[in-house]
Amino acid sequence: MFVHRWSVLNERERVLLERLAAGEEPGAWAPGEWRSAHALRDRGLLTISRSGGDVRIEVTEAGRFYLRHGHHPDDPAVADVGVHGVSAEPVAPAKGGGQRGVTSRKRSLTPYSERPVARARQAKARELIERLVAEGRVRLVDPGDDEVAEWRRVVDCAKRHGLEPPGKRIEKAGFGARGLELRLVEGSHPNSRSQRPKDDASVVPVPARPSALHPAVVALKDDEGQLVIPPVLRRRSLLMLHALAAEAVRRGYEVRRGRLYYSRREGGVDVIVDGFAYAVTVRQEFPQSTNPERSARLVVERDAALA
Repeated sequence: MFVHRWSVLNERERVLLERLAAGEEPGAWAPGEWRSAHALRDRGLLTISRSGGDVRIEVTEAGRFYLRHGHHPDDPAVADVGVHGVSAEPVAPAKGGGQRGVTSRKRSLTPYSERPVARARQAKARELIERLVAEGRVRLVDPGDDEVAEWRRVVDCAKRHGLEPPGKRIEKAGFGARGLELRLVEGSHPNSRSQRPKDDASVVPVPARPSALHPAVVALKDDEGQLVIPPVLRRRSLLMLHALAAEAVRRGYEVRRGRLYYSRREGGVDVIVDGFAYAVTVRQEFPQSTNPERSARLVVERDAALA
């Protein structure tokens, strides 16, 4: 049975969420409790991070919202109504006499940016900027996929709300085996509007069926632990990376197998320019969306250069 992020929790999941919100640390849990914890993580109600042999679990703002109101903040059935539920309004008599035995929902005018989850993310974005200004960088050692996805949303939130210091931008880069580093660097992002190619820039065609993939793309294709996205999107991603790799080679650059990425949901290749490796990655933009159009979107990014 397909389960949405906002599906009602079963009794075991709800009790576990309450225990964790009360401060319980993960201990000698039974396998069933770990399954419940992962189900809560997949719905965005808590995060699970591992560092060495330690496991850290935190209840998210969405999880605390669920415990307060009894439903997920993303539930489309209640997202646009007051948190105290649905209010009944009288309905005008139908033509021909009689009353329709229906009530309508009174929709809230509260914009998304003012809802609890959005406010919490904005607070995390401001805290991230403060840390980056003070410390220069923030490193995450071996983060899980959900933790990486949440940090991406926090970084996007900081960009959307103009929280980056003037003349600087947040840049993501890998370090170590699967670490993620966030740092402030000078200038605008290479993927920003001001840096997009002009209309007369060359276009890289993506083949529908190449005769042979670039070796670096073949290595990614054979790695079942990377670029873990729906098969149709994975094939499109590999074709896009192959087209970019072939164009880079045509221009005289070296292309290598991409390093291990900090999320299993993405993959890429490294393009070597003047001794620096630029990671070109592709990922599914909205992996948890139930909207077919949104869930089919791919994002291609160029990460920071590594010497």
